[in-house]
Amino acid sequence: MKGINTGYGTKLPYWALVNLYVIYIITSIPGLAISPIMGDLTRIFPGTSQLETQFLTLGPNIAAIPFVFLGGWIGTKFNNMKLLNWTCVFYGIGGALFFIAPNMLTLIILSFAIGIAAGIISPLASAFVSDLFNGEQRTKQYGYTSAVLNLVLMASTIATGYLAKVNWRLPFLIYLLPFVPLFFAAKFKNYIKEPADIRKGDAKKINVPKVHYKFSQNVNMPMLIRYCAYYFFITLVIAAISLYVPFRFTNSAVAGDLTSILFLGIMASGFTLNFALKFLKNHVAIAVMLFVLIGFVLMVISDAAVVVGIGILIASYFYGVAQPYYYDRLSIVSTRVALTLTMAWFAVMDSIGNVVAPFIIDGIAKVLGHPTSKDPMMAFRICMWMCFAALAIVVVRKVIVSARSRHGHTEEAPVRLGDSVNPMPAKKTAADAAKSASQK
Repeated sequence: MKGINTGYGTKLPYWALVNLYVIYIITSIPGLAISPIMGDLTRIFPGTSQLETQFLTLGPNIAAIPFVFLGGWIGTKFNNMKLLNWTCVFYGIGGALFFIAPNMLTLIILSFAIGIAAGIISPLASAFVSDLFNGEQRTKQYGYTSAVLNLVLMASTIATGYLAKVNWRLPFLIYLLPFVPLFFAAKFKNYIKEPADIRKGDAKKINVPKVHYKFSQNVNMPMLIRYCAYYFFITLVIAAISLYVPFRFTNSAVAGDLTSILFLGIMASGFTLNFALKFLKNHVAIAVMLFVLIGFVLMVISDAAVVVGIGILIASYFYGVAQPYYYDRLSIVSTRVALTLTMAWFAVMDSIGNVVAPFIIDGIAKVLGHPTSKDPMMAFRICMWMCFAALAIVVVRKVIVSARSRHGHTEEAPVRLGDSVNPMPAKKTAADAAKSASQK
């Protein structure tokens, strides 16, 4: 069979790989079609305020936050493929309704709706990569999905801009992408390991009707908390680049070029992830923070667009290394039963980091007496100082862990936990009790 090696000694068909990439892509496209037409919306819908247009891009991120958790929680208990399929139906219908939306309020409601759908699918997409691949192939595919995602986002941003010149509704075509996984659903489900099946198997092993699991026993909680905090921080500072570059470089062409470098860096790191990890070895956390700091130092010391661009490229490249690397680590330290919820905790850091970035950075700038509205460079200085402090924390922790290991207190290494850990009989319902009594 033609396909790609999975790391399990089997091959995955190319159509399944393409379907996996599509599932990953649809988690990030809400708001994408709005960008090229934001300037035209006040003309299309007279009386539209700036805040309303901003809600079209911020709304999906805000809506996704609680539903990432909901999708992760549902995914630990029910059939993941059914959850994906019904969510794609809801997502696709919401996307189709953009073509007939009569007013701004409807556009905002639909933006929130597709944000909800993207939030639910996000942890499923990450869990599916872990289902389909193992070992070095899994690490590589987390990098490839990140790279393909950013490549598609770059191409789609350009394409939607041209489509908007023909007709302002044409960019919404990208919101029909969720219908694609529905065509592959029947075959794709054969490659997915369902938590529902694991539950049935565990129940059969301990001879009970149902089992339940304690989440903290099915994932390494200290690692999850540490990875989430780290990813939240680097997402926050990287988000500042696209937020404040247009205010620092008022020439739209220069600002656009610098922003595209951000996507380029993340995309490049995805395609070279395994090479980068072999170079960084077990110093990923320190190296990523160090090079993100170096990137911001270059952005601060010079106003030359070339130097700033190099700084953005360095920072975004190593951010792009960290993102798939920690997804891969979490797929190792979590059981499959808990994996969708584990991925939800991690994925929501992306949405929260992007949403709170302007509030945190602007708040610090105002406290320092240099608001970013008057001095956009202040945002980059704040990020540089924050990265310096974070690097110090990461280095101190590394020194402490190394010292403990020399005294025999080794940190728990990530070990793939398998399908489930310690399944426990679920509490009997009244119906179960009655059934048991009648059988006696």
